[in-house]
Amino acid sequence: MRSLFIVLIFISFISKAQKQIAITIDDLPFVQELSLKHAQESTTKLLSKIKQQRLTTVGFVNENSVYKLGQIDERVALLDAWLANGQQLGNHTFSHPSFSKLSLEEFKAETLKGEILTEKLKEKYGQTEKYFRFPFLHTGSDSLKKYGFQAFLAKNGYQNAPVTIDADDWVFNKVYMDALKANNKTLMKEVAEKYLKHTEAYFEYYEKLTQEVAGRPIKHIFLCHANVLNAEYFNELIDLMRKRGYTFITLKEALQDEIYSRSERVITANGFSWLHRWRMTDKKKNTLKDPEIPANIQALYDGK
Repeated sequence: MRSLFIVLIFISFISKAQKQIAITIDDLPFVQELSLKHAQESTTKLLSKIKQQRLTTVGFVNENSVYKLGQIDERVALLDAWLANGQQLGNHTFSHPSFSKLSLEEFKAETLKGEILTEKLKEKYGQTEKYFRFPFLHTGSDSLKKYGFQAFLAKNGYQNAPVTIDADDWVFNKVYMDALKANNKTLMKEVAEKYLKHTEAYFEYYEKLTQEVAGRPIKHIFLCHANVLNAEYFNELIDLMRKRGYTFITLKEALQDEIYSRSERVITANGFSWLHRWRMTDKKKNTLKDPEIPANIQALYDGK
């Protein structure tokens, strides 16, 4: 009996050790801010928590957000702060357009325009990895665009940064920001609590989907955004993952999982997790139900 108990503990330990995840953060320098000062304070808070958690993240930049009259130097400094704090930067295009609404050549131009400032900053800190993240996870609405852009990325030394887990944080953040503007602290607390609960439900969902698609644990890539909700509740978000048995790795380490070399041949105007892309490529049905955003949060997001 004792030996069986030890074996079970060992199996549990190995299972948890296999749960690894990389954290990526979109829409730098900041999204849905109240003011430059608010963006500065929130960025400082978020970076402090990332450092406290001893994480190396990749922040994906939309450079058009830097070019605001009278604030360019300060907004460049926001990006510089990520690198100065040991984080990495990637390209999220210049202005975050949907690839589904642009031609291949227009999207290439958006990508090249989106790397000018970021690459200069990376050079300053000796960062050589080039990562790209599709806005809205839209990877091409026809085969010419999809495979043409894949060739473009390879030619320009970029590695695509897929996403396996996200949690609708942009929905919750909008409601949180509206509550902040109204100084409704009760609603702010409710939104944060429901955001964390919704994220937990998504982890449960994606872990089950991973088993259906891959048949084993994979090195996950998590997507969230540079916003005030995550700045305020980043530690709670990371604690949630730790309690589920995750250890944290870099994006580079995550991409070494062979799952990311698996082809996905989904042609669609929509964007979603690569787990669904691999599932659909393999012609597997989804037997799981997506977690739903709480009705009152969805109604407030929709302005109802």
